[in-house]
Amino acid sequence: MRSIEIKGWRKDATLKAIVDATFPDYRRTTVSIRADESVTLQDLNWSGGTRSEYRACTLAGVSAGSTARYAQCHPWSNPAEGMQVPVPAGMVLVRGGTFCGKTSQLTLHVNPADMPKYLTQQDAA
Repeated sequence: MRSIEIKGWRKDATLKAIVDATFPDYRRTTVSIRADESVTLQDLNWSGGTRSEYRACTLAGVSAGSTARYAQCHPWSNPAEGMQVPVPAGMVLVRGGTFCGKTSQLTLHVNPADMPKYLTQQDAA
């Protein structure tokens, strides 16, 4: 299994810290967690009411940056579009944004070494 969905993520202190550090205005009830060693950045520019945003933080919820500055680049010359970004252990790369004008579900990309914690949590829920 490479991906799981967690409903009621606000009950988990770690997930709440991650979302608060990356997308504090997120109000949906479900997040998706994927085990990935790297992530390819895509859809950084607006297209038909859709745009992706990527923000990084530690598992403890300490912000580590975002792709916000690349949303201002021309789509045909965006240096970050298609860039492959590693996901080191202890870090989370969160993909959010807008899909067809509505808030996208967050996808938390974690290193496979960090994934067992979330699998255990899902089994307990």
